Amino acid sequence: MAVSKRSAKIKRDPVPEAAPSKKQVKQARKEKLSKAGKIVLVVIGIAAMLLSVSAMACSGVLNQVQSQEDYKLTGGVAATVNGVNIKEDTVTEQIMSLRQSSYESDEDWATYLSQQGLTPESYRENVIDSIARQHLLTQAEKEYDITVSQDDLDEAWDEAVENYGGDEDTFVDMITQFGFTKETYQENTKSSLAQEKLREKVASVEDPTDDQIVSYINENLDTYNDARRSSHILFKVADDATDEESAEVEAKAQEVLDKLNAGEVEFADAAKEYSEDSSADDGGDVGWDKLTTFVTEYQDALSALSTGQMSGLVKTTYGYHIILCTDQFNVESVSSADEIPEAIRDAISSKIKTEEESAKYSTWLNDYIDKADIKINEMPEDAPYNVDMSKAKADEDTDSEE
Repeated sequence: MAVSKRSAKIKRDPVPEAAPSKKQVKQARKEKLSKAGKIVLVVIGIAAMLLSVSAMACSGVLNQVQSQEDYKLTGGVAATVNGVNIKEDTVTEQIMSLRQSSYESDEDWATYLSQQGLTPESYRENVIDSIARQHLLTQAEKEYDITVSQDDLDEAWDEAVENYGGDEDTFVDMITQFGFTKETYQENTKSSLAQEKLREKVASVEDPTDDQIVSYINENLDTYNDARRSSHILFKVADDATDEESAEVEAKAQEVLDKLNAGEVEFADAAKEYSEDSSADDGGDVGWDKLTTFVTEYQDALSALSTGQMSGLVKTTYGYHIILCTDQFNVESVSSADEIPEAIRDAISSKIKTEEESAKYSTWLNDYIDKADIKINEMPEDAPYNVDMSKAKADEDTDSEE
């Protein structure tokens, strides 16, 4: 069997971003608001988790094991990575998992490959690239003495639960839909944590200087200018609430709003007493709008306020809000880091550092791949995913069916 030898053809993009700093994570936790009464829609924790789930799905981790009665494994070795064999059957099972789930007929499979600009051979090579890349990362983790403890896994689990809303049963129900148990979720998390530790070891960088932060914000002033910081009081309305129940919540919210307008209670105190959002403990503070994403109705109401101004009742999918604009950031240019609000300054610092770490890690990883000894054997002619590409439907035929 012919063998091709190569050292640097593993696909390198996209390179995983460097892990966020502890300060960035802390800031994200403060800004995020869950569905159970929170209005922030972008949450670093759950976003990362869902991206991880998506990546694992693409690599075949989440695919259910298909019956092998419908196809025959060929055996043999598909490739070697620094002397470690990648079994042909491992490659076949990953490819057939996709084919059996969606493209059982030769015509459909050939059409799919054609639309992706692939052939059975090139698709197989992509799968081998993915497996080889993981082999190399595992090898690097051993070289750099990277370990993931059970405490690391438990901490990651607790953070995932917290970022999803804080209820473990709800989180378990969600991951169950992706085929996970707590044990299998943690097992798959272990690889991600190991790679994060590897990135920290090979791509650590210094914190950005004040001059870097000032330069960055001046170059990206449109992104941060006219930022507003706000606090809010949320009166939740259940998704299945009747009109009468919704009206009762509105009346309660109006009563509190009247007290605020009359100066009978301070906003922060009212938030702590009446708000049904987790931000209540912070007096309703939900941070700067330029650092997160609010539902449209909330953002529109906030954008109409100046510092110290309070809204009327604002109805969103979460219920009724009373919003207070607590600060604004609007400048023509920045000459000193001290002119930037602390939260925005910290966010920019974390962004700069993450970008530098990511670039450094990308360079390191590409160099590590270049040095690898990778040999790929030819595809077996009787591979069950091999197909006559002439069976692919023409583009016009595919378009007419859509």
